[in-house]
Amino acid sequence: MNKISIRISCFILIFISISFAYLPGESGFVSLENEHGIFGNPAGSAALDSKGALIGYDYDDGIKDFRIGGNLENWAAGFQYIQGPHLDLSKWSLSHSNDYFSRYVFVGERLTALRSADFRGTAWGLDLGLMIRPFSFLSLGYSCDNALYLAKEKVKRVQNAGATIRLGPLFSVSYNVEDFEKHRLLLELNVYNSHWGFKIPLHGGDDEYRLTFATTLGGYNNAAIHVYDDFIPKGGVWSFHSARNPRASLSPSVIRVPLTSKVSEVDDNFLFFKKNSISIWEVRNLFEHLLLDPAAGVVILDFAGYKGDFAVSSEIDFYVMKLRSRGTKVVSYVDDIRPATLIAAANSNRVVAQPSAHLNWRGFGANTLYYKNLFDKLGVRVEFLHHGKYKAAVEPYTLDSMSVEARENITEMYSHLWKNLERYIIAGKSLRNFTGLNESKLQENQARLDSLANVPMVTAKSAKKWGLVDTLLYLDQVPTYALKTFFNVEIPNMMYDTWNPTDKKIFKDDWKPRKKMALLNIDGTIDSKMEKKVLESLRRVPYMGVQALIVRISSPGGSAMASENIWSAIQFVKSQGIPVVSSIGAMGASGGYFIACAADQIIADPMSIVGSIGIYGGKIDVSGLLSKIGVKPQRIATHEYSDAESFVRPWSDSEKEALQEYMDDFYDRFLNVVSQATKISPQELDSLYAGGRVFTGLDAVNYKLVHYTGGIKDAINLAKKMADINLNTEIELMMLDNKKSMNIPSLNHAASIPNVAEILEYVYELNEPKVWAVDPILYEKSLMDLE
Repeated sequence: MNKISIRISCFILIFISISFAYLPGESGFVSLENEHGIFGNPAGSAALDSKGALIGYDYDDGIKDFRIGGNLENWAAGFQYIQGPHLDLSKWSLSHSNDYFSRYVFVGERLTALRSADFRGTAWGLDLGLMIRPFSFLSLGYSCDNALYLAKEKVKRVQNAGATIRLGPLFSVSYNVEDFEKHRLLLELNVYNSHWGFKIPLHGGDDEYRLTFATTLGGYNNAAIHVYDDFIPKGGVWSFHSARNPRASLSPSVIRVPLTSKVSEVDDNFLFFKKNSISIWEVRNLFEHLLLDPAAGVVILDFAGYKGDFAVSSEIDFYVMKLRSRGTKVVSYVDDIRPATLIAAANSNRVVAQPSAHLNWRGFGANTLYYKNLFDKLGVRVEFLHHGKYKAAVEPYTLDSMSVEARENITEMYSHLWKNLERYIIAGKSLRNFTGLNESKLQENQARLDSLANVPMVTAKSAKKWGLVDTLLYLDQVPTYALKTFFNVEIPNMMYDTWNPTDKKIFKDDWKPRKKMALLNIDGTIDSKMEKKVLESLRRVPYMGVQALIVRISSPGGSAMASENIWSAIQFVKSQGIPVVSSIGAMGASGGYFIACAADQIIADPMSIVGSIGIYGGKIDVSGLLSKIGVKPQRIATHEYSDAESFVRPWSDSEKEALQEYMDDFYDRFLNVVSQATKISPQELDSLYAGGRVFTGLDAVNYKLVHYTGGIKDAINLAKKMADINLNTEIELMMLDNKKSMNIPSLNHAASIPNVAEILEYVYELNEPKVWAVDPILYEKSLMDLE
């Protein structure tokens, strides 16, 4: 029994520890992408799917063969020098290749320049290559050297054809024929993170037997040694690829992932300086590396200093569950125990708190500042009209206190958000501290947890007592704690390796097809800058060969016209037969929700904020302020309403009526857009869900304003289903080029009181479409916007 167990363990170890099939020194087989497509089949550069470089040298029978080159994903350049008895030639090359039909077909061409001691001048040639992979285990290749050439003397065309069959993950066989005369065979074996290749000449030519041994050196480098039939090593190849091979690691280790800053939907750069935040896409990409790396035995998620909204935290928690399902032990380390951090750490095996940390579990609340009395004293008049009694974004500037409708809606949303949060935390913690998830037990634990919110400050020690964290330690103590807790192994002063979130691609040498989906981020306030970039990106989508479009939304809205233009552009993408799924992250409100309704299906995070169907618009009248400081405007106009946008006079009654008519018209269009997306009648929407009301993502699903709850992965799976793509098919997300737009400044906390200039600047920049605008010479902004 012990021998059987040992054999099974050895087999599992061999299977897990194999590297990807990558033999860098065999360019003579046209069915393989080896040598990066720099030499051999020119179609191989795109097939490798990784930027890189290569250098090789062989010396046999008095002939020296030196090769060096580099490749991008579609382009490659190389130089080869061969010198020996009666032989002296150099060859420069530039290759290009593309993939087609979801990486089933690769086509390439190479321009060569050959100089030789045998003739004068330069011989120019064009090589063509083709690689077809109809199945994940079969690759067929063809190339024609010198298909076209320009030289004083006749240059021989050389045609190659071949095939490779992979017999499972460990073994493959390649056959190649050159000019229908020279036949050769290559046997390959992957085992213990090493790669063995044995080239066998079958018929014709003067080929020799050659044994190649290759191994990975870290995640990015490969080295190969060539042993010829005299059993003497006579050459080798070193290669580098920018995509990381996650299976290059064999020894399990403790890995720390620093999430010690703001994690947002997209990178938040400040001019030319370093990033202010980490993109959730970089975090997701790192998790994908961890999922494929056998070294990731224990992962410490370091949340010290973490800042992320609920949707981002849910994405992290999703990957925590994926890591756990593959056997990785996950420890979350926190120094500030906040709701968002607890969501991200909810399904960790253990949560460790810094001893002096405190728990922020006081419920949701905010203090909104109302500025009308201040404006009255200054002589500033904010003239805003709106459609929707719950549309409360401009209330701080037009009222001296919160309206009944706004208080009712926000209180209800906060209450539902808090209950959802408690259930989320309890569901995650039930994996260790709580027992059972039946409704009565859930309510009991929820009431218990809710009582904790009545304590103004909770120490880490109390958080442990309540079961929200498992133990109190410093970060350097966590590796030793993890090994002792999970494996009963005592290693004092155990160290960790730090793996930062990254945009590095995963080096993949499988031959599985990949479908492409485009991903568009709508992050932040929707303004003219975002509109321009988004529209440029969406115009490219029908020509990108993608099977679906994912629109990831985390926005409170913005410009009404910009929102509608983006909605229209997504509608055009749909008309081209491309399915569209909207994924609402932290917020899809007002203009953000308007855009979401352009999709075939809408998915929202349960903790997101959804809705705010309504519109407002107006302007600032500073005539009273100007009078106080002695500034006297002089009006010149050809018609009565020529200066309607001016901030030096109030609206007239007729101008107010015209503005209200415009808003009523847009509100009706908004209702119709939502009605088309949700199949709820405009009348029902108006009476129950519109008018500026906001809801949690979970409530929005219950009210059928959103079709499903879930995150990015759920959106991708739904898009697969809509595009008739198998759920196991790998998806390559094509990130469309739009960056984060400006964010609305926070005015909800009494601790940060802006000065009057900041308030005015915020009000001026609420809007974009030039329908009713403030003075365009000074501001070039308009005031007809969604919240």
